[in-house]
Amino acid sequence: MESILSTTNLPTLSYPIAVDEAARINKLRKYQVLNDNDEPAFKRLVELAKSFFGMPIVTITFMDEETQYLKSAHGLGEVCRTSREVAICNYTVLSNDVFVVADLSKDSRFSQNPLITESPHLRFYAGAPIILHEDHKSFRLGSLCLMDTKPHDDFDESQAKVLAQFALIAADALQLQDKQRDAKHANEMKSDFLANMSHEIRTPMNGIIGMVEMLSETKLSDEQQEYVDNIKVSNEHLMAIINGILDLSKVESGKMTLDSIPLNLSTLCNEVVSLFAIKARQRGLILDYHYTESLSPYVQGDPIRLKQIIANLVNNAIKFTREGGRVSIAVKHVPNCYCVDDTDHADDNHHHSGEAIRVPANLSSDHPGDDTAVSADYMTVCIEVTDTGVGIKPESLEAIFDAYDQADKSTHRLYGGTGLGLSVCKSLVDLMGGEINVDSEVGVGTTFSVLLPLPTIDAAKYETWQNANELITDEPSHERAGHILLVEDDAVNAIIAKKTLTNSGHIVTHVTDGQQALEIFAVSPDRYDLILMDHHMPILDGVQATIKLHELYDPQSLPPIIALTANAMDGEREKYLKVGMQDYCTKPFKQEQLNALVQYWLIQQSSNQE
Repeated sequence: MESILSTTNLPTLSYPIAVDEAARINKLRKYQVLNDNDEPAFKRLVELAKSFFGMPIVTITFMDEETQYLKSAHGLGEVCRTSREVAICNYTVLSNDVFVVADLSKDSRFSQNPLITESPHLRFYAGAPIILHEDHKSFRLGSLCLMDTKPHDDFDESQAKVLAQFALIAADALQLQDKQRDAKHANEMKSDFLANMSHEIRTPMNGIIGMVEMLSETKLSDEQQEYVDNIKVSNEHLMAIINGILDLSKVESGKMTLDSIPLNLSTLCNEVVSLFAIKARQRGLILDYHYTESLSPYVQGDPIRLKQIIANLVNNAIKFTREGGRVSIAVKHVPNCYCVDDTDHADDNHHHSGEAIRVPANLSSDHPGDDTAVSADYMTVCIEVTDTGVGIKPESLEAIFDAYDQADKSTHRLYGGTGLGLSVCKSLVDLMGGEINVDSEVGVGTTFSVLLPLPTIDAAKYETWQNANELITDEPSHERAGHILLVEDDAVNAIIAKKTLTNSGHIVTHVTDGQQALEIFAVSPDRYDLILMDHHMPILDGVQATIKLHELYDPQSLPPIIALTANAMDGEREKYLKVGMQDYCTKPFKQEQLNALVQYWLIQQSSNQE
């Protein structure tokens, strides 16, 4: 049977139309059901109704001016719509009651209907209106109908009442789907807003950081140097917040991606410990670290995101622990969590609720109870960060991972922080297929436990990958100087970039939009060795200007074009490469970072020419 029921030789039929027909159809368009899309909620409901009533044909229908759409139809083959003229449901949407016709062939309204006289030769129909109550009004939007190819004089009032209840469930499902769409749209809008705010803040932050760096290179008194150093510390804190907002927006918009590369977990953890050793000493804290010897250090994962998770937890532990306290980091197998061989170390520093950490079934060890056994392919690592700090109130534990519902405002006022870090940590752990738990007691301390399933690799594979991907550290015999076309509309950022580049011996020509870049490049295309291209600019933006350059000139003759932009979402680099740029540098950038990037492409350009 065709997906659209044929109505050839259709006689002229008249059918009733509801008084609120226009409003009804407008509502249906809002609810996005005037289509052939599969609706899982309707499918489950139709299956349940078919099982309960024992009818061979069951469907949910919605009608616009010309077409009746059959949702999750049972018993009609591939049919998913009919013309409005033959729809028996025209009568169902007229009242609040169930519309029943025991024998359609004996009813003058339907006896000549092609659905009765031709395939599928319907004889019985019972339809309950799907009614929504909104804005103090009732809208009969569709029908939940039962049909059969034989008459049914036995369909009674009690069955009609049950069918009406099924229709109420359909109405609830319709509203729930609409609310889910609204929530998804609101979440997307929120993520876009966060990403946009991160972008907008990064541009002036580049100016602040760059100007402070330039100021620190001038002759300053001791007092002035102290002020500059304090500004740098504040900049670092602010950038941590901005990056947290960006990471949160990446996760919520589904744009966060994870690498899976060989890494040494022991080395990575050591790097985090070294990073915070001085900070802990300055605050008068003891920083402990224990890595289980039997735990293989060679795994696959995302080293940057793993380090981000551990560093955030350690940073929080140090922040919320008073002088004289202790912060402990322990890395072990899941079977070793709270086990005998580590309790001597743990009991001095941990507070435990007595409950075992819940390990997802798909993450558990292949050898439960065996402390030294690790799966040949996977192991579940437990990373514990424990402190003897202020602790977290029991009623606040559920909120600490929610970026929009912070646990204890007074604690954040006292110790600083936004709470974004823990929310991002949880999101990253979830993406990695793991889980994060917290156990805390006010005035005693807090333990965060991260469980991660990580693929194991052998030392040989790690060494092979490491050798193949080791960065070339040999510096070139001399730095190359070039003529740089800087396309940047922000005056402060332009000053910083020009100062950075000229200090390295480059000649810089600066323009403020993509159109000016095209015009000045056209005067002498061979003059420039590299183009630094901002993205968001008036008249003609950086992407449009790059596309235009590729249209006007042979791409092989163009100098390298590097995007210099505050856009820092995952996928941005690919977007710039796709339009013909060679690389991507995010703001705020450090002077040495920009110089290294420019040097790399000048050397590449020189090698290509040779």
